[in-house]
Amino acid sequence: MIKLDYTLETPEERNELVKKILEENPDPGEKYLEILADYLILCMEKQERKERKILTDNRMMTVNKRETSFEGLISQFENGEDGIYNLITENKNIIF
Repeated sequence: MIKLDYTLETPEERNELVKKILEENPDPGEKYLEILADYLILCMEKQERKERKILTDNRMMTVNKRETSFEGLISQFENGEDGIYNLITENKNIIF
């Protein structure tokens, strides 16, 4: 079995190695696929991650904290939809 080579620095080199590994073992387990994916992603530079819009676990935590739906907001108020409308004011300095 071919081992992961962490001395390879470019995504292209690592991609070739992963292809060889998958040719040798065409049906890897789910955990091993996750390890291979991490092996490929972690070598990319930060800018490449942004360009390719790769959502890492850390990024997903941030997105999930800030993301909400109208229905989610309604469920936070005891008087439902009216609670949201009660927050609306003409004062533009209020931050929700």
